[in-house]
Amino acid sequence: MNSHFAVTPAARSRHAALPQRHVELLFAGSDAPGRRIELAVRPYHLQITAQPDGVQLAGDEVATMLAEKALERVSAALRTTGRVDEALVRDTVSSVIQVALTHELAFRLTGLRNPLRPVSLSQVAFMNAMLRADRPLIFGIGPTGTGKTHLAIAAGLNLVAEAKFKSMIITRPHVRMEGEIMTPELRAETVYDEQFTPIQDVLRDLIGREEIRRLTDQGLIEIMPLGRMRGRTFNESFILVDEAQNMTVRKMRMAVTRLGRASRMVVTGDPEQTDLPDGETSGLTHLLRLIGGSDIAMVHRFENKEIIRNDLVARIEALYSQDDGEDRRLAVA
Repeated sequence: MNSHFAVTPAARSRHAALPQRHVELLFAGSDAPGRRIELAVRPYHLQITAQPDGVQLAGDEVATMLAEKALERVSAALRTTGRVDEALVRDTVSSVIQVALTHELAFRLTGLRNPLRPVSLSQVAFMNAMLRADRPLIFGIGPTGTGKTHLAIAAGLNLVAEAKFKSMIITRPHVRMEGEIMTPELRAETVYDEQFTPIQDVLRDLIGREEIRRLTDQGLIEIMPLGRMRGRTFNESFILVDEAQNMTVRKMRMAVTRLGRASRMVVTGDPEQTDLPDGETSGLTHLLRLIGGSDIAMVHRFENKEIIRNDLVARIEALYSQDDGEDRRLAVA
């Protein structure tokens, strides 16, 4: 389940006028078809309260805006057909959300060469948290392919371009590959290697090669092997710790304690997919457990259904997750 946190400038309450008959058809009962709208706008908050002359929409600004548009279209369809079902509501709200993601909810950010068009409301919420939050530590948790790294780098580029931070630091742990010759430099994670290629791919997509070179030369971007963070404190920096599920508890502790004055750290990873040796506890899983129930950090969780690479990838991930759950139950038994 997605964590809910303040992701819009302010909550909103607005009245949507509807004929009484439409209110009854949509919202009579807890399982009425109109309740699907509240679910469709997650991770944003929305509560719909039926009234004689319409409904009251209370929740995050994004949620109330989308709900009002969806209800207008559903009500128009009701005037024509006189009936409503979950499929009509589902398809209508999905269409409204997709249009909004392309237009009203797209990010036109200083420092990026093109608008950033999110593909899910979860991406919008995560991006807004990184751009607007006042907490120094934010987690983006979920399967690979949900856009966590892409969004975090885009947010960092924008915040540096707008002088909110003086630099962006990007790091990730080195994963030992089968057959790899382990040198002292790799073991200490002090060498830049091909495992940073995905980071370079994202940067090229967002700003191009020449801008990468310019920002790097000016010290505004630093892609740093994890071991080189040791002993340093990063002030006034936007710090991305990527693929954090592959960090040991010791390395995670080292990384998060590099957070300096007026800095923000974003930690991304998928606790369900670690490449650590058997029996080694993931530092990401350990840290999430430590901060659970506290206000130390914001935690945003993506789900398998939000994978954007290909619909087939989301289905495959769901099968692996189900199989992992069955293996754990068998082990316990």
